Amino acid sequence: MVDSIPRGEYNTAKRLFEDLQTYAFAYSPSPAVHYARVESAAEFIQYILKCRKDAEEQDIVPMLHIECHGDEDGFQFADGSLADWDELKLPITELNIATDLNLMVAVAACTGGALAKVIQLGDRAPFWGLIGPTQTLNAGELEKAYAALYLTLLSTKLPAKAVEAMDLATRPGLFWRTTSQGLFEKGWALYKKEHCTTQALELRSNRMRERLKQDGVSLLPSTDELKSRLIAHEPIAFKRYRQTFFMCDLFPEHSSRFPVEYVP
Repeated sequence: MVDSIPRGEYNTAKRLFEDLQTYAFAYSPSPAVHYARVESAAEFIQYILKCRKDAEEQDIVPMLHIECHGDEDGFQFADGSLADWDELKLPITELNIATDLNLMVAVAACTGGALAKVIQLGDRAPFWGLIGPTQTLNAGELEKAYAALYLTLLSTKLPAKAVEAMDLATRPGLFWRTTSQGLFEKGWALYKKEHCTTQALELRSNRMRERLKQDGVSLLPSTDELKSRLIAHEPIAFKRYRQTFFMCDLFPEHSSRFPVEYVP
């Protein structure tokens, strides 16, 4: 549990940590519950690097719960320093790699689900799963929702029950949840919608033909031929994106762990 609530404000992180400690003891054996106070963006990134080192050296798979202020652009920490989503993506992704793509991230910061918006198909997955608010919430709403999630998880050891309890404890639509597989599938669907329509293929083909012309290619392929090449290349591009995103080059078993198939 990473706490960067400004001093003097109601600290939901400390309260939630204390409750979790009690539940973890009562329902032992349970995962260890740790608390870390960070004041700045720099300290937060250093803490993520520490988690990565622990994962690599001690075979620990952490679940990160992050408490701070935030908006569509990123996090604001206790000292007022900022870190945008693009800046945070790399250290969090490196931690996810260290966990063999098993990292779960929960964000108790306003619009914390926006982290997923900076992910590109050509990236590696930054997490296995993500939970974050979809809008500005008050401290009471955040505390109630996450207390229901974690306390149910510790008492039942059933993630599905924990998510159900979180849903019952809050209003519909306040939290966005996704997995790396769901994120990839949505990303590919968006890629198809924006780059693979008839009109988009026409534009791409014309640009390719113009570049070939500028490069001095004498036998220029027609626009239709270039469109055919782009269509034929689609499943190859999908496979490359999938291999990178799910880290199949690092963990070959992920090819079967994440059975995402190409759909024309």
